[in-house]
Amino acid sequence: MKLYYSDASPYARCVRVFICYHNIKGVEQIIVNPFDNSPELLRVNPLAKIPCLQLNDGSALFDSEVIMRYLDTEFGQSRLFGTMVNNWSQQCHFSLLKGIFESAVSLRQEQLREAEGLRSAFWTSRFEQALLRGLKEVETIAIIRSPELTALQIMLVCLLEYIDFRHPDLPWRNVTSALSLWLKEAQLANVFVATRPA
Repeated sequence: MKLYYSDASPYARCVRVFICYHNIKGVEQIIVNPFDNSPELLRVNPLAKIPCLQLNDGSALFDSEVIMRYLDTEFGQSRLFGTMVNNWSQQCHFSLLKGIFESAVSLRQEQLREAEGLRSAFWTSRFEQALLRGLKEVETIAIIRSPELTALQIMLVCLLEYIDFRHPDLPWRNVTSALSLWLKEAQLANVFVATRPA
């Protein structure tokens, strides 16, 4: 298998954590810049988005959620997603995290538009506030209470470390002290150390 990814992508990092956690062998990890529209990436994903997992039969899976669910089912006996089956509350928590991811990445895109003089103060504020509101909501639900590592916790660590990496001035710790304390311990796990962006 081949995984096309960017080192800084929080979506791709979630997939890489799954690979590391399940100790999946034989995955060639290829760093690409999705904005380059490289022929190799376009052959497996016409959308030129990452992460993208090319399977051994030549077919490809894209969208991080699809890839994570595939890896967990095929190589991990659904250990990481297992508790979410028919649990609509946890499915909603998953959607909440996906929405916060989207806000964090969109905020980064707004930052990059500043060099072109196109950054929007309105959208910057909207994304920042969505991030803070979303994290405050995460703190009230059961994601961080599970003693076993879950798909939701993997997403949460990757999300919080991405925010620290790309948005170091966002004061999320001021409004979510419990998440901050949880992250200090959770991020020490080998699967997160091994996949952390350089």
